Amino acid sequence: MPSPLTRIHLVVLFLLLLLVAALYVSGLNGPFIFDDGPALTANPHLRIDGAEFDDWRTASLSSNAGPLHRPLAMLSFAANYVASGGVKALPVKSVNLFIHLGCGVLVFALARLVLVRGLPQAPRDALNWTALLAAALWLLAPLHVSTVLYAVQRMTGLATLFALAALLLFAQRRERWARRGAGAGEIVGTGLWIALLTTFSVLSKENGALVLWLIPVMEVSLFRGEWAGRRNSGLAWLGWGGLLAPLVLLALVLWFWPEALTKGYARRDFSLHERLLTQLRLLWQYLAWMVFPDIGRMGFQHDDIPLSQGWLAPVSTLLAGVAWCVLAGLALVLRTRVPLLLFAVLFYLVGHFLESSIWPLEMVYEHRNYLPSVAVFILCAALLAGLIRRLPAVAPAIPVCALVAVCGTLLFLRVFTWAEPLRLSAVNAANHPASSRSHYFLAQAQLRAHGRGLKSEASREELEGHLLLARHHFELMYQENPRDMAAIVMLFYLDEYYFPKLQQYNDWFGHLRELSRDRPLQASDYAALGALVDCFAAGACDGATADFQEILDILDRRYPGNVQLGVLRYRYMRLSGASSDARLAQLQTLLARHPGQTRIHALLLSEQAERQDLSGMFETVKSWMYHDPGRRELGVLRRVFSAPSVESEASDKPDGSGNLAG
Repeated sequence: MPSPLTRIHLVVLFLLLLLVAALYVSGLNGPFIFDDGPALTANPHLRIDGAEFDDWRTASLSSNAGPLHRPLAMLSFAANYVASGGVKALPVKSVNLFIHLGCGVLVFALARLVLVRGLPQAPRDALNWTALLAAALWLLAPLHVSTVLYAVQRMTGLATLFALAALLLFAQRRERWARRGAGAGEIVGTGLWIALLTTFSVLSKENGALVLWLIPVMEVSLFRGEWAGRRNSGLAWLGWGGLLAPLVLLALVLWFWPEALTKGYARRDFSLHERLLTQLRLLWQYLAWMVFPDIGRMGFQHDDIPLSQGWLAPVSTLLAGVAWCVLAGLALVLRTRVPLLLFAVLFYLVGHFLESSIWPLEMVYEHRNYLPSVAVFILCAALLAGLIRRLPAVAPAIPVCALVAVCGTLLFLRVFTWAEPLRLSAVNAANHPASSRSHYFLAQAQLRAHGRGLKSEASREELEGHLLLARHHFELMYQENPRDMAAIVMLFYLDEYYFPKLQQYNDWFGHLRELSRDRPLQASDYAALGALVDCFAAGACDGATADFQEILDILDRRYPGNVQLGVLRYRYMRLSGASSDARLAQLQTLLARHPGQTRIHALLLSEQAERQDLSGMFETVKSWMYHDPGRRELGVLRRVFSAPSVESEASDKPDGSGNLAG
């Protein structure tokens, strides 16, 4: 058992929490970005007054992220909306900060128990201070700014909060059972509480399911089958079985159902092979950002990190793989002498399993380290504490305060960057000049600044400056990735509307036509094509409607029956003056192929309302309700009948975000 906490420990913990809150406060009014759009600012289901229970239900199920829709996190966003009268940055990000502070307290409590088991030779009276150092390193990590101040990553924060609570409960009870055993009632009761906390974690984000794998990690590395003062070999083998069982289960699923994994890569510009090899390097990169926090290399987007196309392309792929094998082997060999090393390695790798392994997700995001970094910082704190104890001529408080000052300064600088949208985008682009997405976000920030300048009647020179910078960064984006549809669409729009003299130098639609022949369509491409339709609708891109028809025809031949392309074609048909019968036939064909698609039902209702086809509307509503047994879209259906047009509710944006770089 760890030694009891004293008042000074609690005072230092409280001061640490105050320091972290003070460092983050300047960023709480920062911008909503990227996935904040579909989840929060553009999510109509969150716009509730809280008076009806069913509004809370539909709000909690309004996310399309994950198979479970992350209802607990979405419920908290709905509560934010009701309490503050809108989706506002300060209240939303303040809650994120409180979650971060709560996680920090749990990291401290968990570290106390882990260190007792992980460093059996260490002096017990010093472990509370080591645990405080671990909590400080985790709370002050600049890497976590992109979790705390990225509003939608409350999902990650809440999942981590409940996961840490479940792991802390297991560690407390397991420590007691290792000394004096337990009866069936206590074991069952503990299991039920862990199951409840794990359920809350999973309902915040699916990563919470890893709790059930992290418990065997703690068992095999820290407790090793100890029960009632003796080693129980059966319990030890059970722990190893629990550690290996998920891998065996995954292998069986992929053996009998490989398409469950491979079909997701059809919409990615990298293969499973490339992802696995690249992640070997990225897992070391994440560790470097934790241990040596170079904020100049951090950023919101990391698409400038090259893919590993083979073990020697680049050669660091092979070195990373060998290093992981050596580290894992060393941790296994030293598992008795230094259990903390095995705990940290297994916890880190298992914590990354869902987002940094075989699944066809985006390649890199910093927030994926929020939970896995806990074990890394506990290990770092233990190593630093051991080093400080070997410096008898120096008071321990001096190097610790110096370390906290350095981490706090780096954290403040990164929070300052995230506090203002144009600054955030500019710093990201400066730090990642080879990142096409960073240039995209900076260009979009310049366009928004141009829009604000128009409203405030800014000078002509200032407005032109924003447009020129926007076009410059879209051009850089295109140069970094000539196969990015978003860059081509935005350059076409700017040249068509603001810089017509440049049209003679670039055939942007020709580039787009060539890309449509062989580029695997991704979410960003659908959003780019949707933005092009919006450009036609606004009358800003009148000169290329026939070319757009050709692009749609090419894509239809490559992706027959694709719902996003079908909706795009319908919107184009409305713009080009197609007959009502032709538009209706297009929607009915789409609905026959995709009967569960909400936006098709909404568009069909709107079309039938224009035709005053009441019987058709009745059949469409019946079909809609049939294919939505959970009544997730009940709020949308209400709005359909409260307004004559549903164009805004049934946007063709595939993820609802409008983020061309998604």
